[in-house]
Amino acid sequence: MKKLDLKIGEKNYDLRLNRNSIKWLEARGFVLDDLDKKIVTYRDLLWASLFVANYVNTNVSEIETLREEYIKEKGVNMFNKVVAFAMDEYLAFLNAQFDTNSKMKDEELVITEI
Repeated sequence: MKKLDLKIGEKNYDLRLNRNSIKWLEARGFVLDDLDKKIVTYRDLLWASLFVANYVNTNVSEIETLREEYIKEKGVNMFNKVVAFAMDEYLAFLNAQFDTNSKMKDEELVITEI
């Protein structure tokens, strides 16, 4: 996984996705197949999910305020790049869950009939 260093106002943020971020997204109804049906909602959820790993005590209202401040400072195109980063990290996480090309030594499962 990667991290994104983002400055909003005078504060620096270390943003990233992790397992808890993914669970947070899923608990709020994020379904990849519905992305094209809920674009605005999912963009905002992806933005917020980046704060879960390191800023779990930051409430949703604060994260929304940070989003608006970031858009005001940097513009919507930069906001979209942050959301694209979150989506890329989400997809990388999903792909890693089913990685069959791992460099780790594969072991056979031992299954015994009882």
